[in-house]
Amino acid sequence: MISAIQYLRLVLFLLFTATVSAEEFGTVILQYHHVDTSTPAITSISIDDFRSHLDYLSENDYYVQTARELISTLSSDNEIPDKRVSITFDDAYKSIYTNAYPLLKQKRFPFTIFVTTDLIGRRHYLSADQLREMQQHGATIANHTHSHTHLLRMKTAESNDAWLLRVKAEIEQAQAILESEFGETPRLLAYPYGEYNQQVLDLVGQMGFVGFGQQSGAAGKGSSLLVLPRFPLSGIYTDLNSFRLKIRTLPMPLHVFPVLDPQVSEPTSQPTLSLQFKQGNFRLHQLSCYGPGGLTDLRQLSATEFIARSKVPVPVGRSRYNCTMPVNNSDRFYWFSQLWIRKNDDGTWYPEL
Repeated sequence: MISAIQYLRLVLFLLFTATVSAEEFGTVILQYHHVDTSTPAITSISIDDFRSHLDYLSENDYYVQTARELISTLSSDNEIPDKRVSITFDDAYKSIYTNAYPLLKQKRFPFTIFVTTDLIGRRHYLSADQLREMQQHGATIANHTHSHTHLLRMKTAESNDAWLLRVKAEIEQAQAILESEFGETPRLLAYPYGEYNQQVLDLVGQMGFVGFGQQSGAAGKGSSLLVLPRFPLSGIYTDLNSFRLKIRTLPMPLHVFPVLDPQVSEPTSQPTLSLQFKQGNFRLHQLSCYGPGGLTDLRQLSATEFIARSKVPVPVGRSRYNCTMPVNNSDRFYWFSQLWIRKNDDGTWYPEL
């Protein structure tokens, strides 16, 4: 016969495991660049920190998906199981082969490398042979454009149509090279610098690609396949506590995931983000959105609709609103992020640091 203490433990277990319904689970996509300490810190993670990330995944029974499994999971009508994660690398730096690949191979974890094809074999970048070797041991090779150009930046006197044709050629040329070098290549595209606008999203959709951004958060059933969120894990965001928080996040329970054009222009230098939540028992009173200057103004329009607006103008360059909300009876968080891009006040583009 079950004792009172055993019964209490069972009740508590059921309570805490039932706080998140299966339909709310998502998949977390991780983004890395360099795995090294001699490379720029802002885009680097140390080997020790990277190893600790992989150890956490294996020790806590996470399922690491291939790129095809990721897209299938998000596209199907089936519920997403908990603890689904995908590992991605941007730019195809050489340290992926020398420092990350041996650890991934040991764990038998699949991963995706978004390759800028014009840089294959150049100094600090992966060779075609190295990419082929990793492809044979779990790597998916995917598109990061041909030259890693800023896709939004028109050339002097370039028309809108000519610009779109040039962006299309960037993507098509890279895809053709990848297919020639590595065989059948899924139509996956990581936007250079995480930059996009509505016209680029429309073009990528017309070309039949799935797009990956650099805005944070978990991907869920309602996430746009044209700009999937990823958690960048470099610089000051690589420690295990930060990783543990992010790997356990859930997609924000929104009625519709907003897909906004991130380009900000005067006089709208404090853009608004509208969040419409599903009906449910959520802790909406603890919803928080952070942007430039800290907490945003958050206005509730109805029982399920909120508007976030920065208290200060978003800066020139790239910035984000990051919105989080605690999950009921849990130490996990829902997470949603929105990218903003602002030119200089004279209409010129900011330099890339």
